[in-house]
Formats: sequence, structure tokens, C-alpha cells
Amino acid sequence: MSDSIQQERITCPLFPPVSFTPAMKAKELTFSPCDTHHAVELVRLWHSRLPNCQAGPWQYAFRAHKQDVTYAVALWNNPSGRCLPSHWLELRRMACSPDSPKNTASRFLGWMVRYFQKNCPNREKAISYQDLSVHTGTIYKAAGWKVEHVSKPRERDRSQPRTGTRRDYRSNQNGIEPDAAGKARWSKQLTR
Repeated sequence: MSDSIQQERITCPLFPPVSFTPAMKAKELTFSPCDTHHAVELVRLWHSRLPNCQAGPWQYAFRAHKQDVTYAVALWNNPSGRCLPSHWLELRRMACSPDSPKNTASRFLGWMVRYFQKNCPNREKAISYQDLSVHTGTIYKAAGWKVEHVSKPRERDRSQPRTGTRRDYRSNQNGIEPDAAGKARWSKQLTR
């Protein structure tokens, strides 16, 4: 792994870890809120399908780390679907480093749900979308989430101007394939 990528993973570069030791087990990781810039930069390095994401606004950013070296990051905001309640939270991006320990993602999901239950009592539900063409949903199952809705793959023709408006289509910054893929919406109740 290059030194520049290693530096990006360290949140306090003025006080680097004594030595870079990969975490061997997910239970060795610490989970905590983090700066959104840190999470966005690591999503751009590690996300398998949607590395290009906006710089903000994000309501919550978290990281999984050991000795100040980050192994996973997550970005949360209000749901992107206009018909979904604004008091829900949507996990928009989660990415793990190639050397993250096994089970990091599901442990991270569990920790974030407990964080929201404790610190955000007016948030009713957490949701996340799984790309059916490349992922199986194992991390959500392991963390106790349930499938709420499944959409079929779709094709969009955005080569022509939009009808009824002068506005352009939003860009498919990660390409057409992820946008067109079928999705499963997973959910986890936050209120008890």
C-alpha cells in the first residue's frame, strides 16, 4: 500500500501511530464519529461501486479504526427518496479497506444502529440500498437488518433533453451500470 494512501487513513498525521499494524479481528476495532472529509476521501479510495460521492452535506460520518488507522468509513443523510420520511436515516456510502478484518462491515453496522438509538431518539428507522448486481446482502443479514423492498433493474434514456423543464438530468457520476442495477432496500428499526 502506497505511503499517500496510508497517510489518508491516519486522522491525526501529526501524531502517527507508533507502527502500522493491521487489525487482525473486527472486535479489535474502535468505532466513532469522524470528520466528513476523511470519510469522503476514503470512500473515493475504497468503494467498490460508487466511489464518486459529493463532498456534502452529510449529517453523520463514522469510521472504524485501530491505533488511529482507519479501516472502514460510512456516510449518512436523510433518505434520497422524496417519498420517504425525513426522520429516517439512509446509509448512503460505506466502504472498507482491502485489509479490513473479516466481519468489519456487519459489526460497524451494528455499532452505528446502537449509536443512533442512543443519540438520536427522534430517528425512527435506518435504511440502506444494496446493489443486487454485485452484492449479496450478507452484512445486513448479519447485523439483523430486514429486506423491505426490491426493485428491478431499469434502463434510462437520458440522451434527449428533459420534457417540461430546462434543467439537465443529474449526472450519473459513477456510470450508468450502478444507476440501472436492481436494488434491495434494507431497514433496521431505531425506535424501541
